[in-house]
Amino acid sequence: MEGVDKEKVQKVIYEMSKGSKYFENEQKKETITKLKIEHLRAQCAKLTDNDISHFQKVAEKKILELEASRDLSKIWLHTDMDAFYAAVETLENPSLKGKPLAVGSMSMIATASYEARKFGVRAAMPGFIGCKLCPDLVFVRPNFERYSHYSGLARKVFQRYDPNFFATSLDEAYLDITEVCIERGITGEEVASELRDAVHQETGLTCSAGVAPNRMIAKVCSDINKPNGQFILPNDRDAVTTFVSTLPIRKIGGIGKVTEQMLHQVLSISTCQEMLQKAAFLCALFSEGSTGPNVNYTFNCSISSFQEAILYLSRSRYQKSRF
Repeated sequence: MEGVDKEKVQKVIYEMSKGSKYFENEQKKETITKLKIEHLRAQCAKLTDNDISHFQKVAEKKILELEASRDLSKIWLHTDMDAFYAAVETLENPSLKGKPLAVGSMSMIATASYEARKFGVRAAMPGFIGCKLCPDLVFVRPNFERYSHYSGLARKVFQRYDPNFFATSLDEAYLDITEVCIERGITGEEVASELRDAVHQETGLTCSAGVAPNRMIAKVCSDINKPNGQFILPNDRDAVTTFVSTLPIRKIGGIGKVTEQMLHQVLSISTCQEMLQKAAFLCALFSEGSTGPNVNYTFNCSISSFQEAILYLSRSRYQKSRF
């Protein structure tokens, strides 16, 4: 979150975690990551010009295949309730409004209000660390029956726009709004505004939305103007490629903190555009059989997925919503 002193937050987490099993586990993972980075650097140094030329052709062929299947005919909307659990608790208990709130316990925080996030408090953080970052932090125990109720109200709104919407959690959903846009002669931006207003009217809660040619990029878009906002990406190839090129690689599904660290330290890759520019090295280092089974099996299985994610190609199949 903008405005958070990340260096201070990391220092507090480090100091408060010392001596714990979590700390020991993180130290072990860091050691393993360093070994992998050293190994990959050694593998990279061994690549010849012929190797790079070969893998460049492999990468270009795959990229052309993916590009040929790009689908810009759909309009997808991703909606995400704003700080959902905390917002529900505040709605039920107005005295909590404006206070730094954490839903969870001293052991673990499930979510935090935006007021708490300004201090660096976040989900999946031990509560005692949250208190160190924000001494005035207020705790509320989770009430999933209550959250399910409000989620159900929001989903009734989603059904109006896509009966087969795909809910990934209580507070997130993907909607294919192509048909409703065509039938009513309205834009994705208008649908997003209308849907968000309807959700607020039905639940008293706010949500953010992203509209784009496919689900992956719609999810990225929904995060841009949070909370209580929306971002629309036109169904235009140039608009999509320009938008994606500057995205941090962490936005790609499957790339977490460790993978991000490895790609940055080994190949100086930080953005999606840089991944495409160095596709030959990615194929050489992470394609099946290129680095050995003990380096990173996940990478061996994921290089095509990374390329596909970078190009943000639509997928036509999706699951039906679950109630």
